Amino acid sequence: MNTSELSSRLGRLAAGARRFAATDARQRGELARRTALATVAVAGPWAEAAVAIKRGPPGAGPGLAEELATGPMVTARLCLLTARAQVDLATRGLPRAASAPRLLHAGRRSVGGTPPALVGLDLLPARGPLGTLHDAMIHQGFQATVRCQDPGGLANFEQAWRREVEERPRAGGVAVVLGAGNVTGLSAADVLSQIFEHGRGVFLKLHPLHAALRPHLAAALGPLVEAGLVVIAEGGADVAQAAIAAPETTHVHVTGGEATYRAIVWGAADPADRTASPRLSKPITCELGNVTPWFILPGRYSRAALAYQADLVAASIANNTSFNCIATKVIVTCESWPQRGDFLALVERRLASLPARPGWYPGAGRDWEAATGRAPPADGTLPWSLSTGVDVAADDRLVCREWFVPVVAEVPIDADTLADYCGRALAFSHRLPGSLAASVTIPAGLAAVDVRHAERFVDHLAFGVVAVNTWSALAYALGNVPWGGFPGGTLASPKSGIGFVHDPLLLPLVHNSVIRAPLAAAIRPPWFPWHGSGARLARGVVDLYGRCAAGKSGLGTVLAMLPSVLRG
Repeated sequence: MNTSELSSRLGRLAAGARRFAATDARQRGELARRTALATVAVAGPWAEAAVAIKRGPPGAGPGLAEELATGPMVTARLCLLTARAQVDLATRGLPRAASAPRLLHAGRRSVGGTPPALVGLDLLPARGPLGTLHDAMIHQGFQATVRCQDPGGLANFEQAWRREVEERPRAGGVAVVLGAGNVTGLSAADVLSQIFEHGRGVFLKLHPLHAALRPHLAAALGPLVEAGLVVIAEGGADVAQAAIAAPETTHVHVTGGEATYRAIVWGAADPADRTASPRLSKPITCELGNVTPWFILPGRYSRAALAYQADLVAASIANNTSFNCIATKVIVTCESWPQRGDFLALVERRLASLPARPGWYPGAGRDWEAATGRAPPADGTLPWSLSTGVDVAADDRLVCREWFVPVVAEVPIDADTLADYCGRALAFSHRLPGSLAASVTIPAGLAAVDVRHAERFVDHLAFGVVAVNTWSALAYALGNVPWGGFPGGTLASPKSGIGFVHDPLLLPLVHNSVIRAPLAAAIRPPWFPWHGSGARLARGVVDLYGRCAAGKSGLGTVLAMLPSVLRG
Protein backbone atom coordinates (compact mmCIF):
# COMPACT_ATOMS: atom_id res chain seq x y z
CA MET A 1 0.00 0.00 0.00
CA ASN A 2 1.66 3.23 -1.15
CA THR A 3 1.36 6.60 0.59
CA SER A 4 -1.30 7.90 -1.77
CA GLU A 5 -3.49 4.82 -1.38
CA LEU A 6 -3.08 4.88 2.41
CA SER A 7 -4.00 8.56 2.57
CA SER A 8 -7.06 7.94 0.42
CA ARG A 9 -8.27 5.09 2.65
CA LEU A 10 -7.71 7.06 5.82
CA GLY A 11 -9.49 10.05 4.32
CA ARG A 12 -12.53 7.89 3.54
CA LEU A 13 -12.51 6.65 7.12
CA ALA A 14 -12.48 10.22 8.43
CA ALA A 15 -15.45 11.01 6.19
CA GLY A 16 -17.21 7.89 7.43
CA ALA A 17 -16.67 9.01 11.02
CA ARG A 18 -18.19 12.41 10.22
CA ARG A 19 -21.26 10.72 8.72
CA PHE A 20 -21.50 8.42 11.74
CA ALA A 21 -21.45 11.43 14.09
CA ALA A 22 -24.46 12.82 12.23
CA THR A 23 -26.55 9.67 12.74
CA ASP A 24 -28.94 9.24 15.64
CA ALA A 25 -28.90 6.51 18.27
CA ARG A 26 -31.51 4.37 16.49
CA GLN A 27 -29.44 4.34 13.30
CA ARG A 28 -26.30 3.43 15.22
CA GLY A 29 -28.20 0.66 17.02
CA GLU A 30 -29.46 -0.73 13.72
CA LEU A 31 -25.90 -0.74 12.36
CA ALA A 32 -24.74 -2.74 15.39
CA ARG A 33 -27.64 -5.18 15.04
CA ARG A 34 -26.84 -5.83 11.37
CA THR A 35 -23.21 -6.40 12.29
CA ALA A 36 -24.34 -9.06 14.77
CA LEU A 37 -26.25 -10.82 11.99
CA ALA A 38 -23.25 -10.63 9.65
CA THR A 39 -20.98 -12.05 12.35
CA VAL A 40 -23.25 -15.02 13.01
CA ALA A 41 -23.47 -15.74 9.29
CA VAL A 42 -19.70 -16.36 9.03
CA ALA A 43 -19.16 -17.93 12.47
CA GLY A 44 -18.36 -21.40 11.12
CA PRO A 45 -15.70 -20.41 8.54
CA TRP A 46 -14.22 -17.88 10.97
CA ALA A 47 -13.75 -20.46 13.73
CA GLU A 48 -12.47 -23.16 11.35
CA ALA A 49 -9.87 -20.77 9.94
CA ALA A 50 -8.78 -19.91 13.47
CA VAL A 51 -8.34 -23.59 14.36
CA ALA A 52 -6.16 -24.04 11.28
CA ILE A 53 -4.01 -21.02 12.22
CA LYS A 54 -3.38 -22.62 15.61
CA ARG A 55 -2.51 -25.97 14.03
CA GLY A 56 -5.42 -27.67 15.77
CA PRO A 57 -7.11 -30.81 14.45
CA PRO A 58 -10.25 -30.30 12.36
CA GLY A 59 -13.58 -31.32 13.78
CA ALA A 60 -15.76 -30.45 16.74
CA GLY A 61 -13.10 -30.65 19.43
CA PRO A 62 -12.04 -28.21 22.16
CA GLY A 63 -10.17 -26.04 19.66
CA LEU A 64 -13.32 -25.34 17.66
CA ALA A 65 -15.27 -24.68 20.86
CA GLU A 66 -12.69 -22.14 21.99
CA GLU A 67 -12.53 -20.40 18.62
CA LEU A 68 -16.31 -20.13 18.32
CA ALA A 69 -16.55 -18.74 21.85
CA THR A 70 -13.68 -16.24 21.69
CA GLY A 71 -14.32 -15.12 18.10
CA PRO A 72 -17.82 -14.85 16.65
CA MET A 73 -19.71 -15.48 19.91
CA VAL A 74 -18.19 -12.60 21.88
CA THR A 75 -18.31 -10.36 18.80
CA ALA A 76 -22.01 -11.00 18.17
CA ARG A 77 -22.83 -10.47 21.85
CA LEU A 78 -20.96 -7.17 21.95
CA CYS A 79 -22.86 -6.05 18.86
CA LEU A 80 -26.19 -6.91 20.51
CA LEU A 81 -25.29 -5.13 23.75
CA THR A 82 -24.17 -2.10 21.76
CA ALA A 83 -27.42 -2.11 19.81
CA ARG A 84 -29.42 -2.29 23.03
CA ALA A 85 -27.51 0.61 24.56
CA GLN A 86 -28.26 2.71 21.50
CA VAL A 87 -31.97 1.80 21.64
CA ASP A 88 -32.03 2.89 25.28
CA LEU A 89 -30.30 6.13 24.38
CA ALA A 90 -32.99 6.86 21.83
CA THR A 91 -35.88 6.08 24.18
CA ARG A 92 -34.69 7.25 27.61
CA GLY A 93 -31.50 9.27 27.14
CA LEU A 94 -29.19 6.81 28.93
CA PRO A 95 -28.26 3.15 28.45
CA ARG A 96 -29.94 0.83 30.91
CA ALA A 97 -27.89 -1.39 33.23
CA ALA A 98 -29.38 -4.31 35.17
CA SER A 99 -29.60 -2.05 38.24
CA ALA A 100 -29.73 1.64 39.00
CA PRO A 101 -26.45 3.27 40.10
CA ARG A 102 -25.81 3.03 43.84
CA LEU A 103 -23.14 4.30 46.19
CA LEU A 104 -20.58 1.77 47.45
CA HIS A 105 -18.38 2.16 50.54
CA ALA A 106 -19.59 5.67 51.29
CA GLY A 107 -17.34 6.09 54.33
CA ARG A 108 -14.19 4.20 53.53
CA ARG A 109 -10.63 5.42 53.20
CA SER A 110 -8.41 4.91 50.18
CA VAL A 111 -6.09 1.86 50.14
CA GLY A 112 -3.67 1.01 47.36
CA GLY A 113 -5.12 3.52 44.90
CA THR A 114 -8.74 2.55 45.45
CA PRO A 115 -10.84 5.74 45.67
CA PRO A 116 -12.63 6.42 48.94
CA ALA A 117 -16.10 5.97 47.43
CA LEU A 118 -17.48 4.27 44.33
CA VAL A 119 -20.66 4.09 42.29
CA GLY A 120 -21.76 0.56 41.39
CA LEU A 121 -24.00 -0.74 38.61
CA ASP A 122 -24.97 -4.37 38.04
CA LEU A 123 -24.61 -5.63 34.47
CA LEU A 124 -26.39 -9.01 34.49
CA PRO A 125 -28.76 -10.03 33.10
CA ALA A 126 -28.09 -7.99 29.97
CA ARG A 127 -30.57 -7.51 27.15
CA GLY A 128 -30.31 -7.33 23.38
CA PRO A 129 -31.94 -4.70 21.14
CA LEU A 130 -35.19 -6.64 20.85
CA GLY A 131 -35.38 -8.42 24.19
CA THR A 132 -33.75 -11.12 26.27
CA LEU A 133 -30.38 -12.76 25.59
CA HIS A 134 -31.31 -15.54 28.05
CA ASP A 135 -28.54 -14.58 30.44
CA ALA A 136 -30.51 -15.96 33.38
CA MET A 137 -29.98 -19.44 31.95
CA ILE A 138 -26.63 -19.09 30.17
CA HIS A 139 -24.95 -17.20 33.02
CA GLN A 140 -26.95 -18.70 35.85
CA GLY A 141 -25.69 -17.66 39.27
CA PHE A 142 -23.29 -15.03 37.89
CA GLN A 143 -23.15 -11.43 39.02
CA ALA A 144 -21.20 -8.58 37.45
CA THR A 145 -20.77 -5.13 38.95
CA VAL A 146 -18.90 -2.25 37.37
CA ARG A 147 -17.48 0.25 39.85
CA CYS A 148 -17.00 3.89 38.88
CA GLN A 149 -15.39 6.72 40.78
CA ASP A 150 -17.86 8.80 42.73
CA PRO A 151 -17.95 12.39 41.40
CA GLY A 152 -19.84 13.58 44.47
CA GLY A 153 -23.12 11.73 44.61
CA LEU A 154 -25.52 9.95 42.30
CA ALA A 155 -26.90 13.15 40.75
CA ASN A 156 -23.40 14.20 39.70
CA PHE A 157 -22.74 10.70 38.40
CA GLU A 158 -25.83 10.86 36.18
CA GLN A 159 -24.73 14.24 34.84
CA ALA A 160 -21.28 12.83 34.05
CA TRP A 161 -22.88 9.84 32.35
CA ARG A 162 -25.12 12.05 30.21
CA ARG A 163 -22.12 14.10 29.11
CA GLU A 164 -20.27 10.90 28.25
CA VAL A 165 -23.02 9.46 26.04
CA GLU A 166 -23.45 12.78 24.28
CA GLU A 167 -19.81 13.61 23.64
CA ARG A 168 -17.75 10.43 23.48
CA PRO A 169 -19.39 8.67 20.49
CA ARG A 170 -19.03 11.86 18.43
CA ALA A 171 -15.29 12.31 18.93
CA GLY A 172 -14.60 11.54 15.28
CA GLY A 173 -11.24 11.03 13.63
CA VAL A 174 -9.47 7.83 12.63
CA ALA A 175 -8.02 5.17 14.91
CA VAL A 176 -5.30 2.76 13.84
CA VAL A 177 -6.04 -0.53 15.60
CA LEU A 178 -3.16 -2.99 15.75
CA GLY A 179 -4.76 -6.41 16.11
CA ALA A 180 -3.55 -9.04 18.53
CA GLY A 181 -2.36 -12.39 17.22
CA ASN A 182 -3.50 -14.73 19.99
CA VAL A 183 -7.33 -14.48 20.07
CA THR A 184 -9.26 -13.85 16.87
CA GLY A 185 -12.13 -11.93 18.44
CA LEU A 186 -9.93 -9.22 19.96
CA SER A 187 -9.51 -7.22 16.75
CA ALA A 188 -13.23 -7.22 16.04
CA ALA A 189 -14.03 -6.10 19.60
CA ASP A 190 -11.46 -3.31 19.40
CA VAL A 191 -13.01 -2.14 16.13
CA LEU A 192 -16.51 -2.10 17.65
CA SER A 193 -15.29 -0.16 20.67
CA GLN A 194 -13.53 2.48 18.59
CA ILE A 195 -16.57 3.02 16.36
CA PHE A 196 -19.52 2.85 18.75
CA GLU A 197 -17.85 4.04 21.93
CA HIS A 198 -15.67 6.78 20.40
CA GLY A 199 -17.10 7.55 16.97
CA ARG A 200 -13.86 6.89 15.09
CA GLY A 201 -13.28 5.29 11.73
CA VAL A 202 -10.91 2.33 12.07
CA PHE A 203 -7.88 1.25 10.08
CA LEU A 204 -7.43 -2.32 11.34
CA LYS A 205 -3.96 -3.70 10.74
CA LEU A 206 -4.19 -7.45 11.29
CA HIS A 207 -1.52 -9.39 13.09
CA PRO A 208 0.45 -11.40 10.47
CA LEU A 209 -0.83 -14.63 12.02
CA HIS A 210 -4.39 -13.60 11.12
CA ALA A 211 -3.96 -12.94 7.40
CA ALA A 212 -6.17 -15.95 6.60
CA LEU A 213 -8.96 -14.40 8.68
CA ARG A 214 -9.22 -11.26 6.59
CA PRO A 215 -12.15 -12.37 4.37
CA HIS A 216 -14.09 -13.67 7.37
CA LEU A 217 -13.54 -10.53 9.44
CA ALA A 218 -14.43 -8.40 6.42
CA ALA A 219 -17.70 -10.30 6.11
CA ALA A 220 -18.45 -10.19 9.83
CA LEU A 221 -17.82 -6.45 9.93
CA GLY A 222 -19.40 -6.00 6.51
CA PRO A 223 -22.04 -3.43 7.53
CA LEU A 224 -19.30 -1.29 9.09
CA VAL A 225 -17.08 -1.65 6.02
CA GLU A 226 -19.99 -0.62 3.79
CA ALA A 227 -20.62 2.39 6.03
CA GLY A 228 -17.07 3.57 5.39
CA LEU A 229 -16.05 3.00 9.01
CA VAL A 230 -13.57 0.12 8.66
CA VAL A 231 -10.61 -0.70 6.45
CA ILE A 232 -8.84 -4.03 7.07
CA ALA A 233 -5.20 -4.29 6.06
CA GLU A 234 -2.48 -6.92 6.20
CA GLY A 235 1.25 -6.42 6.34
CA GLY A 236 4.12 -5.96 8.70
CA ALA A 237 5.46 -3.25 10.96
CA ASP A 238 6.00 -0.93 7.99
CA VAL A 239 2.25 -0.79 7.30
CA ALA A 240 1.51 -0.06 10.95
CA GLN A 241 4.20 2.63 11.15
CA ALA A 242 2.96 4.37 8.00
CA ALA A 243 -0.67 4.33 9.16
CA ILE A 244 0.22 5.66 12.62
CA ALA A 245 2.36 8.45 11.15
CA ALA A 246 -0.25 9.52 8.60
CA PRO A 247 -1.74 12.97 9.31
CA GLU A 248 -5.28 11.61 8.99
CA THR A 249 -4.75 9.30 11.98
CA THR A 250 -5.87 10.81 15.28
CA HIS A 251 -5.68 7.84 17.67
CA VAL A 252 -3.84 4.54 18.14
CA HIS A 253 -5.09 1.43 19.91
CA VAL A 254 -2.86 -1.58 20.57
CA THR A 255 -3.69 -4.99 21.98
CA GLY A 256 -0.44 -6.89 22.35
CA GLY A 257 2.86 -6.99 24.18
CA GLU A 258 4.69 -4.22 25.98
CA ALA A 259 7.58 -4.44 23.50
CA THR A 260 5.25 -3.45 20.65
CA TYR A 261 3.83 -0.64 22.76
CA ARG A 262 7.28 0.71 23.63
CA ALA A 263 8.41 0.61 20.01
CA ILE A 264 5.37 2.67 19.00
CA VAL A 265 5.42 5.17 21.84
CA TRP A 266 9.10 5.49 22.69
CA GLY A 267 11.11 4.06 19.80
CA ALA A 268 14.72 3.72 20.93
CA ALA A 269 14.23 6.00 23.95
CA ASP A 270 14.11 4.64 27.48
CA PRO A 271 10.80 5.54 29.15
CA ALA A 272 12.53 5.32 32.54
CA ASP A 273 14.73 8.27 31.50
CA ARG A 274 12.96 11.37 32.79
CA THR A 275 14.56 13.46 30.04
CA ALA A 276 13.23 11.20 27.26
CA SER A 277 10.27 12.26 25.14
CA PRO A 278 7.82 9.87 23.48
CA ARG A 279 8.07 9.62 19.71
CA LEU A 280 4.29 9.22 19.43
CA SER A 281 2.45 12.54 19.51
CA LYS A 282 -1.05 11.07 19.17
CA PRO A 283 -3.28 9.67 21.92
CA ILE A 284 -2.96 5.93 22.51
CA THR A 285 -5.00 3.35 24.37
CA CYS A 286 -3.74 -0.17 24.90
CA GLU A 287 -4.15 -3.55 26.57
CA LEU A 288 -0.79 -5.16 27.25
CA GLY A 289 -1.26 -8.33 29.26
CA ASN A 290 -0.69 -9.43 32.80
CA VAL A 291 0.99 -11.89 35.14
CA THR A 292 -2.43 -13.20 36.09
CA PRO A 293 -2.86 -14.43 39.66
CA TRP A 294 -5.46 -16.79 41.10
CA PHE A 295 -5.73 -16.42 44.88
CA ILE A 296 -7.05 -19.42 46.83
CA LEU A 297 -8.22 -18.19 50.22
CA PRO A 298 -7.65 -20.75 52.99
CA GLY A 299 -10.63 -22.44 54.60
CA ARG A 300 -12.57 -25.68 54.55
CA TYR A 301 -13.85 -26.64 51.08
CA SER A 302 -16.16 -29.50 50.28
CA ARG A 303 -14.76 -32.15 47.96
CA ALA A 304 -17.05 -30.92 45.17
CA ALA A 305 -16.03 -27.29 45.61
CA LEU A 306 -12.32 -28.14 45.78
CA ALA A 307 -12.53 -30.22 42.60
CA TYR A 308 -14.59 -27.61 40.74
CA GLN A 309 -12.23 -24.76 41.60
CA ALA A 310 -9.22 -26.91 40.65
CA ASP A 311 -10.88 -27.58 37.29
CA LEU A 312 -11.46 -23.85 36.78
CA VAL A 313 -7.79 -23.14 37.41
CA ALA A 314 -6.67 -25.97 35.10
CA ALA A 315 -9.01 -24.83 32.34
CA SER A 316 -7.71 -21.26 32.63
CA ILE A 317 -4.20 -22.61 32.02
CA ALA A 318 -5.11 -24.95 29.16
CA ASN A 319 -7.39 -22.60 27.19
CA ASN A 320 -5.75 -21.48 23.94
CA THR A 321 -2.50 -23.22 24.97
CA SER A 322 -2.12 -20.47 27.62
CA PHE A 323 -1.56 -17.88 24.88
CA ASN A 324 -3.93 -15.54 26.69
CA CYS A 325 -3.14 -12.32 28.51
CA ILE A 326 -5.32 -13.66 31.33
CA ALA A 327 -4.14 -17.25 31.44
CA THR A 328 -3.39 -18.07 35.06
CA LYS A 329 0.34 -17.62 35.66
CA VAL A 330 0.58 -17.77 39.44
CA ILE A 331 -1.58 -19.69 41.93
CA VAL A 332 -1.32 -18.01 45.33
CA THR A 333 -2.11 -20.39 48.20
CA CYS A 334 -1.68 -20.36 51.96
CA GLU A 335 1.26 -22.55 53.04
CA SER A 336 -0.53 -23.76 56.18
CA TRP A 337 -3.84 -24.49 54.45
CA PRO A 338 -4.60 -28.18 55.16
CA GLN A 339 -6.15 -28.79 51.73
CA ARG A 340 -3.31 -27.20 49.75
CA GLY A 341 -1.78 -30.52 48.71
CA ASP A 342 -5.13 -31.97 47.69
CA PHE A 343 -5.97 -28.90 45.63
CA LEU A 344 -2.66 -28.84 43.77
CA ALA A 345 -2.91 -32.56 43.09
CA LEU A 346 -6.32 -32.01 41.50
CA VAL A 347 -4.97 -29.25 39.26
CA GLU A 348 -1.98 -31.35 38.24
CA ARG A 349 -4.12 -34.41 37.59
CA ARG A 350 -6.50 -32.46 35.35
CA LEU A 351 -3.65 -30.91 33.37
CA ALA A 352 -1.97 -34.31 33.00
CA SER A 353 -5.18 -35.64 31.45
CA LEU A 354 -5.04 -33.06 28.64
CA PRO A 355 -2.84 -33.59 25.59
CA ALA A 356 -0.15 -30.99 25.00
CA ARG A 357 -1.02 -28.56 22.23
CA PRO A 358 1.10 -27.12 19.42
CA GLY A 359 3.23 -24.12 20.32
CA TRP A 360 1.91 -22.09 17.40
CA TYR A 361 2.57 -18.61 18.76
CA PRO A 362 5.87 -17.09 17.51
CA GLY A 363 8.74 -17.62 19.93
CA ALA A 364 6.74 -19.95 22.18
CA GLY A 365 9.20 -22.83 22.06
CA ARG A 366 12.09 -20.56 23.00
CA ASP A 367 10.13 -19.01 25.88
CA TRP A 368 8.94 -22.38 27.19
CA GLU A 369 12.54 -23.60 27.28
CA ALA A 370 13.68 -20.42 29.07
CA ALA A 371 10.93 -20.72 31.67
CA THR A 372 11.23 -24.44 32.37
CA GLY A 373 14.92 -25.05 31.72
CA ARG A 374 13.96 -27.96 29.44
CA ALA A 375 13.97 -28.33 25.68
CA PRO A 376 10.44 -28.53 24.26
CA PRO A 377 9.36 -31.78 22.62
CA ALA A 378 10.48 -32.37 19.06
CA ASP A 379 6.87 -32.59 17.87
CA GLY A 380 6.37 -28.86 18.49
CA THR A 381 3.92 -29.22 21.37
CA LEU A 382 4.26 -27.44 24.70
CA PRO A 383 3.48 -29.52 27.80
CA TRP A 384 1.72 -27.94 30.76
CA SER A 385 4.22 -26.98 33.45
CA LEU A 386 3.19 -26.27 37.06
CA SER A 387 5.98 -25.47 39.53
CA THR A 388 4.77 -25.78 43.13
CA GLY A 389 6.20 -24.30 46.30
CA VAL A 390 7.99 -21.46 44.50
CA ASP A 391 9.91 -19.17 46.87
CA VAL A 392 9.85 -15.83 45.04
CA ALA A 393 12.35 -14.37 47.51
CA ALA A 394 14.93 -16.84 46.20
CA ASP A 395 13.83 -17.02 42.55
CA ASP A 396 11.16 -14.78 41.07
CA ARG A 397 11.77 -15.44 37.37
CA LEU A 398 8.37 -17.13 36.88
CA VAL A 399 6.46 -14.15 38.27
CA CYS A 400 8.59 -11.16 37.26
CA ARG A 401 7.33 -11.19 33.65
CA GLU A 402 4.45 -12.58 31.63
CA TRP A 403 5.47 -15.94 30.17
CA PHE A 404 3.25 -16.36 27.11
CA VAL A 405 3.43 -20.16 27.36
CA PRO A 406 1.71 -22.87 29.48
CA VAL A 407 3.95 -22.34 32.50
CA VAL A 408 2.52 -21.63 35.97
CA ALA A 409 4.00 -21.05 39.42
CA GLU A 410 2.33 -21.90 42.73
CA VAL A 411 3.42 -19.45 45.42
CA PRO A 412 2.52 -20.36 49.02
CA ILE A 413 2.03 -17.46 51.42
CA ASP A 414 3.27 -17.93 54.98
CA ALA A 415 0.18 -17.09 57.06
CA ASP A 416 -1.64 -18.57 60.04
CA THR A 417 -5.06 -16.94 59.59
CA LEU A 418 -7.23 -15.85 56.69
CA ALA A 419 -6.76 -12.21 57.71
CA ASP A 420 -2.99 -12.66 57.66
CA TYR A 421 -3.17 -14.38 54.28
CA CYS A 422 -5.27 -11.58 52.78
CA GLY A 423 -2.86 -8.90 53.96
CA ARG A 424 0.23 -10.68 52.68
CA ALA A 425 -1.42 -11.80 49.43
CA LEU A 426 -2.49 -8.21 48.75
CA ALA A 427 1.08 -7.04 49.26
CA PHE A 428 2.29 -9.80 46.93
CA SER A 429 -0.21 -8.71 44.25
CA HIS A 430 1.43 -5.28 44.16
CA ARG A 431 4.74 -6.76 43.03
CA LEU A 432 3.24 -8.63 40.07
CA PRO A 433 3.66 -6.99 36.66
CA GLY A 434 0.35 -5.90 35.19
CA SER A 435 -3.05 -4.90 36.49
CA LEU A 436 -5.52 -6.46 34.04
CA ALA A 437 -7.34 -9.21 35.93
CA ALA A 438 -7.19 -11.55 38.90
CA SER A 439 -9.29 -14.42 40.25
CA VAL A 440 -10.09 -15.17 43.88
CA THR A 441 -11.56 -18.37 45.31
CA ILE A 442 -13.40 -17.85 48.61
CA PRO A 443 -14.58 -20.80 50.73
CA ALA A 444 -18.16 -21.06 51.95
CA GLY A 445 -19.10 -21.03 55.63
CA LEU A 446 -16.62 -18.43 56.80
CA ALA A 447 -17.13 -16.65 60.11
CA ALA A 448 -18.50 -13.14 59.74
CA VAL A 449 -15.15 -11.56 60.56
CA ASP A 450 -13.41 -13.65 57.87
CA VAL A 451 -16.09 -12.75 55.34
CA ARG A 452 -15.22 -9.11 55.96
CA HIS A 453 -11.52 -9.82 55.46
CA ALA A 454 -12.21 -11.69 52.22
CA GLU A 455 -14.44 -8.93 50.86
CA ARG A 456 -11.88 -6.26 51.78
CA PHE A 457 -9.28 -8.28 49.90
CA VAL A 458 -11.47 -8.41 46.77
CA ASP A 459 -12.28 -4.75 47.14
CA HIS A 460 -8.66 -3.58 47.27
CA LEU A 461 -7.10 -5.75 44.57
CA ALA A 462 -5.75 -3.28 42.00
CA PHE A 463 -6.89 -5.04 38.82
CA GLY A 464 -9.28 -3.97 36.08
CA VAL A 465 -11.37 -7.09 36.73
CA VAL A 466 -11.54 -9.18 39.88
CA ALA A 467 -13.35 -12.51 39.43
CA VAL A 468 -14.64 -14.34 42.50
CA ASN A 469 -14.89 -18.15 42.18
CA THR A 470 -14.41 -18.09 38.42
CA TRP A 471 -11.88 -17.27 35.72
CA SER A 472 -11.59 -13.57 34.92
CA ALA A 473 -11.89 -14.31 31.18
CA LEU A 474 -15.62 -14.71 31.72
CA ALA A 475 -15.78 -10.94 32.27
CA TYR A 476 -14.43 -10.39 28.76
CA ALA A 477 -16.96 -12.83 27.34
CA LEU A 478 -19.85 -10.92 28.92
CA GLY A 479 -19.16 -7.98 26.63
CA ASN A 480 -20.50 -5.19 28.86
CA VAL A 481 -17.85 -5.43 31.59
CA PRO A 482 -15.33 -2.65 30.82
CA TRP A 483 -12.03 -4.32 29.99
CA GLY A 484 -8.62 -2.81 30.63
CA GLY A 485 -5.88 -2.33 33.17
CA PHE A 486 -6.48 -0.82 36.58
CA PRO A 487 -6.54 2.99 36.29
CA GLY A 488 -3.25 4.79 36.72
CA GLY A 489 -1.23 3.59 33.72
CA THR A 490 0.95 6.25 32.08
CA LEU A 491 2.88 6.47 28.83
CA ALA A 492 6.08 5.65 30.71
CA SER A 493 4.51 2.93 32.88
CA PRO A 494 1.33 1.59 31.24
CA LYS A 495 1.16 -1.59 33.35
CA SER A 496 -1.64 -3.63 31.70
CA GLY A 497 -2.77 -0.73 29.61
CA ILE A 498 -4.43 2.64 29.29
CA GLY A 499 -8.19 3.00 28.82
CA PHE A 500 -11.04 0.49 28.54
CA VAL A 501 -12.82 -1.38 25.75
CA HIS A 502 -16.11 -3.31 26.04
CA ASP A 503 -18.01 -0.32 27.38
CA PRO A 504 -21.23 -0.28 25.32
CA LEU A 505 -23.02 1.52 28.19
CA LEU A 506 -20.58 4.45 27.73
CA LEU A 507 -19.99 4.68 31.47
CA PRO A 508 -18.00 7.56 32.97
CA LEU A 509 -15.17 7.34 35.49
CA VAL A 510 -14.75 3.54 35.27
CA HIS A 511 -12.60 2.22 38.11
CA ASN A 512 -12.83 -1.57 37.84
CA SER A 513 -15.32 -4.44 37.87
CA VAL A 514 -16.05 -7.44 40.07
CA ILE A 515 -17.74 -10.59 38.77
CA ARG A 516 -18.94 -13.41 40.99
CA ALA A 517 -19.93 -17.02 40.39
CA PRO A 518 -21.00 -20.00 42.50
CA LEU A 519 -18.23 -21.82 44.36
CA ALA A 520 -19.31 -25.10 42.74
CA ALA A 521 -21.75 -26.15 40.05
CA ALA A 522 -23.26 -29.49 39.15
CA ILE A 523 -23.16 -28.65 35.44
CA ARG A 524 -19.77 -28.56 33.75
CA PRO A 525 -19.04 -25.24 31.96
CA PRO A 526 -18.90 -25.73 28.18
CA TRP A 527 -15.59 -23.84 27.94
CA PHE A 528 -13.78 -26.60 29.85
CA PRO A 529 -11.45 -28.25 27.27
CA TRP A 530 -12.67 -31.70 28.33
CA HIS A 531 -16.36 -30.88 27.83
CA GLY A 532 -17.77 -33.44 25.40
CA SER A 533 -20.19 -31.00 23.73
CA GLY A 534 -18.31 -27.71 23.97
CA ALA A 535 -18.29 -26.97 20.23
CA ARG A 536 -21.97 -27.85 19.86
CA LEU A 537 -22.91 -25.54 22.73
CA ALA A 538 -20.72 -22.69 21.53
CA ARG A 539 -22.33 -22.95 18.11
CA GLY A 540 -25.72 -23.03 19.80
CA VAL A 541 -25.06 -19.76 21.65
CA VAL A 542 -23.85 -18.14 18.42
CA ASP A 543 -27.06 -19.22 16.72
CA LEU A 544 -29.06 -17.95 19.69
CA TYR A 545 -27.51 -14.52 19.30
CA GLY A 546 -28.32 -14.64 15.60
CA ARG A 547 -31.96 -15.32 16.36
CA CYS A 548 -32.01 -12.53 18.95
CA ALA A 549 -30.54 -10.15 16.37
CA ALA A 550 -33.25 -11.20 13.92
CA GLY A 551 -35.99 -10.36 16.42
CA LYS A 552 -36.83 -13.93 17.44
CA SER A 553 -37.04 -15.19 21.00
CA GLY A 554 -34.32 -17.85 20.76
CA LEU A 555 -36.01 -19.91 23.47
CA GLY A 556 -36.19 -22.95 21.22
CA THR A 557 -32.44 -22.72 20.60
CA VAL A 558 -31.80 -22.59 24.35
CA LEU A 559 -34.02 -25.60 25.02
CA ALA A 560 -32.35 -27.57 22.21
CA MET A 561 -28.99 -27.11 23.96
CA LEU A 562 -30.14 -28.54 27.29
CA PRO A 563 -29.29 -32.22 26.57
CA SER A 564 -25.72 -31.25 25.65
CA VAL A 565 -25.48 -29.04 28.75
CA LEU A 566 -26.60 -31.84 31.03
CA ARG A 567 -24.36 -34.46 29.41
CA GLY A 568 -21.26 -32.29 29.83
